[in-house]
Amino acid sequence: MIKLFFAIFLGMNFAQSQNLDSLDVKISFHQKIKMSDGVHLSSNIYKPFDITKKYPVVLVITPYVSNENHSRGLFFAMNGYVFITVDSRGRGNSEGNFVPFENDGKDGFDIVNWIAKQEWCNGKVGMFGGSYRGMNQWLTLKYFPKNLKSIIPIASVGPGRDFPKYNNIFYPYSIRWLTFTSGKTNNNKIFGGSYWSNKFEKLYKEGIPFNKLDSVIGLPNKTFQKWLRHPSHDDYWKQFYLTPEENQRINIPILSITGHFDSDQPGALLYYKGHMNEGNTDAKKNHYLIIGPWSHGGTRRPKSELGGFKFGKNAVVDMNELYLNWFDWTLKKKEKPKLLKDRVMYYEMGTNEWKYASKIEAVSNEKKSLYLSSLNTTAKNVFNSGELKEQPLKEDNTPDVIIDNPKLNRGLTNPTNINSDNEYYRTQSIVNNLEVLIYHSEPLKEDIIINGKIALETFISIDVEDVDLKFDAYEITKENKSLFLQSDYIRASYRNGLSSPKKVEKNKVLKYLFSGENFFSRVLKKGSRIRLVFSFIDSPYTQRNFNYEESPSYQTIDKAKKATIKLYHNKKYPSRIILPIKKE
Repeated sequence: MIKLFFAIFLGMNFAQSQNLDSLDVKISFHQKIKMSDGVHLSSNIYKPFDITKKYPVVLVITPYVSNENHSRGLFFAMNGYVFITVDSRGRGNSEGNFVPFENDGKDGFDIVNWIAKQEWCNGKVGMFGGSYRGMNQWLTLKYFPKNLKSIIPIASVGPGRDFPKYNNIFYPYSIRWLTFTSGKTNNNKIFGGSYWSNKFEKLYKEGIPFNKLDSVIGLPNKTFQKWLRHPSHDDYWKQFYLTPEENQRINIPILSITGHFDSDQPGALLYYKGHMNEGNTDAKKNHYLIIGPWSHGGTRRPKSELGGFKFGKNAVVDMNELYLNWFDWTLKKKEKPKLLKDRVMYYEMGTNEWKYASKIEAVSNEKKSLYLSSLNTTAKNVFNSGELKEQPLKEDNTPDVIIDNPKLNRGLTNPTNINSDNEYYRTQSIVNNLEVLIYHSEPLKEDIIINGKIALETFISIDVEDVDLKFDAYEITKENKSLFLQSDYIRASYRNGLSSPKKVEKNKVLKYLFSGENFFSRVLKKGSRIRLVFSFIDSPYTQRNFNYEESPSYQTIDKAKKATIKLYHNKKYPSRIILPIKKE
């Protein structure tokens, strides 16, 4: 009876192992790799069972502990690759201290060189991974290890550009992430829950200076404080991007992947455009870009629904198959992935079709401007809104006005911030916020295709030293359904560029150009209207600006100033929304 039980048990495990942990894979756990400074990083190595052969290698370097890549390691090993996942310096089983961004490039260089010397490596190494693991591929590439032959950077973080701040406005989320990646362990349980929203709301409600946030959440953090000392996009942040000379040197195939709703799309496209603008002709021919209808996580785990939007089944790309086909092409000289019909592949929402172009600039071919106007209205009510018109009105001389008083703490009760609707890209709660300006276009006379970033050019005066401004754009269908299109933020003191602040002249009308946060593609239907909502930033989930001349990281609520914001629109000050249109 015991023998029979053992045989059944063994048979069950064998069947399970065939499906999950194939017996044709050899794994070496916690293998140490010595860096050039003597620190040892830990790796898990997955090899095809026949270790008498040499194989191309797929590498992931992660701050989230190598255990996360177990299934991926099995997949690649069963498909003829050695797969190696390495804990970032100071994380998991690796020695040293984890300092985000600062050691990733040199460590990546050392790791690739170590791999190339192993008896199971045929001299070809590819890298892939998303978010932080996408960014560290670019940092490794800056060092040009000769055996790095291909990369797939997915949803790459843009240090200082989309994390831990966007347009020099910091996010409280940054300390949540720093806590998640603190110490050696996987801190998944700490990362989730309502603890964080409660602490962010405490900071907001009590007017606690932003630089005290790490103490408020219970983890004083040197990295957080260092980041705050670099509020501009200065040399500290610029070191994490490729120089023109480095972009020119790139000579390997690259597959960049991001999403319409990817919070790290700004970083992903910054790396991509840097190479496309400064790279050599041959290398640029082998740099492909995919932009899907995906969130940040969706760039690796695509879904057919997001925030109330429903896409076709074709939005759910088999990413494992794509990665494998890409490396088969670039590391094994097999056929190019059939999915890549041209160098730019993007998903057109509305028709739910994949579209293709030879370069990202070719996805639109016209700019359409709609000019803000508000004759006989204050534009502060959705039912008595301003207008978006084909031409600016000469006689429209009265500016629209909103007032930002930080001491009122309206961000805690504004409908936008308390809305918990799962269909967050279709909610209309923003029009119920206090102190917003609302503008509508006439119904569209025909379908239009918007491909790219919606920009907003405004002429504004403020009566304080600084303020944070924002806009949101929507399609309002004939059925009065709201579809989110675009948003963007500006800190007034950085209106002329992110490298250094420039003092705002009080009560002087100045131009503010919002360039748009994310690329997207959507067909707006005939009969729909475009809605523009303009306001200031007032949320527990974004750094507060108390509207005086000091870095908002160190401002105090007792010095907060009420800001009167005037938005002008006429022929002298032609404030307008700019739509990137594709005419077919």
